[in-house]
Amino acid sequence: MRKLIVFAIFLLSTCCVFGGNGFGREAKKLFTKQEILRLLTPMPGTRYEQGNLAGEIVRRGSDFPTDKMGLSSPDSPSTATEEAQRDAPKIDVAKLPLLDQARNHAAEYMDDLPNFVVTQIVTRSVRTAKRKDWQQQDKLEIEVSYSAKTGEQFKLARYNDKPTQLTYDQLKGATTAGEFGSILGALFSPQSQAEFKEVRRETFHGHQTVIYDFRVRKAFSSNTITDGNSGLTVTTAYSGRVWIDTESGRTLRIEQSSDDIQPGFTITLAKRSVEYDWTIIDRHRYLLPVYAEVILGNDLKRYYLRNVIELRNYRMFDTDLKILPEK
Repeated sequence: MRKLIVFAIFLLSTCCVFGGNGFGREAKKLFTKQEILRLLTPMPGTRYEQGNLAGEIVRRGSDFPTDKMGLSSPDSPSTATEEAQRDAPKIDVAKLPLLDQARNHAAEYMDDLPNFVVTQIVTRSVRTAKRKDWQQQDKLEIEVSYSAKTGEQFKLARYNDKPTQLTYDQLKGATTAGEFGSILGALFSPQSQAEFKEVRRETFHGHQTVIYDFRVRKAFSSNTITDGNSGLTVTTAYSGRVWIDTESGRTLRIEQSSDDIQPGFTITLAKRSVEYDWTIIDRHRYLLPVYAEVILGNDLKRYYLRNVIELRNYRMFDTDLKILPEK
């Protein structure tokens, strides 16, 4: 019984099941200047921000000096990027093949987001070998604010439909960081070398869509699972499906499952899905997540956790207002 309890505590303390920023975590070779220039040069449906690339250069290193003077030289990445952006021809995204449209929109997704606040309702459930049906553990109401400068901030408003003195950081159990944009960016990144196969056409929430199966091999994956107790992180391959709107070229649903998980790792099953819909914020229309589901567990112990996430009442977030930390 003790082993089962320890495992349950481990799963419930797992705060970051998935991760990655679009770059394969297994790549260790030093960056060359040519490789950096290639990544920064705009291409149809792709784009890398210099800030993200700078962090990756710090992690991997480079085979040339990257001091301030070097970065301001005529053939530096920043200068090359500006010249390439100025000279690049305008692309009519609507005329691209559907997958390329989705790839282009995914690359720009985070840049297009407004500053907003949304109410997140999270229902957390558990399933065991003795009780095969999902048993609800608790229900959270979380106010999530997002801005391009500060990222996401979480405030626990209600616990089991009642006001609470608990802060979000004090929560026990599986929580979600809300990386709903990065899941698309990682999948459609050229670094992932995702393999797509058209499955069928389907009407999804009133939109005509094309469904594609996809697969990303471990060697090119940025998908990770983290053990909340030991801090051990493993990179996995992953596969799933995407529903792409034929009118807008945008992804309306994505299902993703981790594959080839390292043998002996505590979590043997990790799945997530996200649904997007058009939402009005301050009289402007944005494609935003409205529903998500995360499942993780151990097949040998037959112990699983599920978070069902509903996102409601999107509204504009005034970045001039200060959110005071909870006491």
